[in-house]
Amino acid sequence: MKKKKGKKKWIVIGIVVVLIVIMMFSCGTASTTTLYEEVAAQKRDIVTYLEFSGNVEAVNSANVYSDASAKVLEVKVKEGDKVQAGDVIAVLDSSDIEYNIAKSEIALEQSKKSNEYNIRDTQNNLENLEEQIALGLNSSINNAQKSLITAQENYQDAADTYNEAVLKYEADETDAIVSAKKNLLSTQLSYNQSMAQYSDRNPISDEAKAVLDNNLKVAKDNLEDAREDAKEAVEDYYEAFLDAETKLMDAQKDYETTVLSVNQNLESYSNTLEKTIALSDLTTTEMEIERTKESLADYVVYATIDGYITSLNVKVGETISTATPVAEITDLSTMQAKIKIDEYDVADVAVDDAVQIYINALDKTYEGRIASISKKAVSQSDVAYLESVVEFTTAEDISSGLSAEIKLVKSEELGVLALPVDSIRYHEDNTAYVLMYDAEGVEMMQDVTLGVSDGSWVQILGGIEEGDIVLETPSLDYYMEMMVSAPEAE
Repeated sequence: MKKKKGKKKWIVIGIVVVLIVIMMFSCGTASTTTLYEEVAAQKRDIVTYLEFSGNVEAVNSANVYSDASAKVLEVKVKEGDKVQAGDVIAVLDSSDIEYNIAKSEIALEQSKKSNEYNIRDTQNNLENLEEQIALGLNSSINNAQKSLITAQENYQDAADTYNEAVLKYEADETDAIVSAKKNLLSTQLSYNQSMAQYSDRNPISDEAKAVLDNNLKVAKDNLEDAREDAKEAVEDYYEAFLDAETKLMDAQKDYETTVLSVNQNLESYSNTLEKTIALSDLTTTEMEIERTKESLADYVVYATIDGYITSLNVKVGETISTATPVAEITDLSTMQAKIKIDEYDVADVAVDDAVQIYINALDKTYEGRIASISKKAVSQSDVAYLESVVEFTTAEDISSGLSAEIKLVKSEELGVLALPVDSIRYHEDNTAYVLMYDAEGVEMMQDVTLGVSDGSWVQILGGIEEGDIVLETPSLDYYMEMMVSAPEAE
């Protein structure tokens, strides 16, 4: 009983000492009576991280479907099995399709024999028609050709007549015009001679003058009539020319139509032969049989990717459909975890940044990278986040759904001067200093300039040098450990 009281007494005393120490530290005193741990400024690596959490899941997984609806004869795998693309998952009953293939092959051979006769008869009909045309024995073409030749000759005659009439008309030299011109010239001479016989003393009578004038007018009218007749003749020849041209075009069209019709008949015979050959050609049937044979592969279900069978939905004897997955295969070699990057850290993160993924359940760390960062932020508890995906490769000893801690290096200072965080103190203006002993062994405050910190160590940019000894305030855990390990009073 005394022992227990003594122990209790020491515990109380220890607590009081701890409280006193804490009060001394909080007042920032530099009293030499305070206990410290000495620590030397040293070179070390200081790495800071951004930390995230998430759950791992497979990047690549696939549902395997059957390409045929049939009864299951065999199941070759079980859940958890590792498979490769092309491995057999299940075998289905293909007896019905095998029967149809055999029946189609028998029908194919029978069709080949009967089609040979159809091709031979159609070929004979086509050759007979081709020979008739080649020898010029087609009456329709011959008659149309004769009519076309006649129309061509009539057209040429009409064109020549019209062109000659135009030339004479334009030259004012038709027979009637030439005759009228001569008559007008003779009449004009006679008129002039008659008028020359008269003078003022011997004037011509009105009756004689009227006769002369009328004769001259008639001669002129005759010339104009001849010219008008020539013009009308040109127009008539032109009409005849147009009529001959129309008849020629009609004859040409009739000939072309006749030739086209005969050629169409020839083409029809040729098409009939081609159609007969096409219908007799059993390549399509053969291809269909081959395609049906290829579809036998649909009655074997294969793995589509490398991975593990994470779900199996078939049993022997069941009938499966093409709409229901036979199995799910998950590739565990590449995993991912979805994380949220808050708006304050997003500037320090980029796609392809390296990360470390720690799986607590496996006590393993994997190397990975930032695979993607969303371009759209989401809000949660008044903080904006960007959803991101981390990818990493594994040795396939991992399962989907495990929690993970992800670290991304924010800063990395290698081989820099550093001190423990607990050795740093602060003035009222928040500038940093450390406690050191001067040459006489008296505590002194030495101002220091700080750099990055990983929470345990802080970079020293100036104020002290490597190897300098500073006084570090022991933690409360340190004192508690001392009290627990102290001997009990008797």
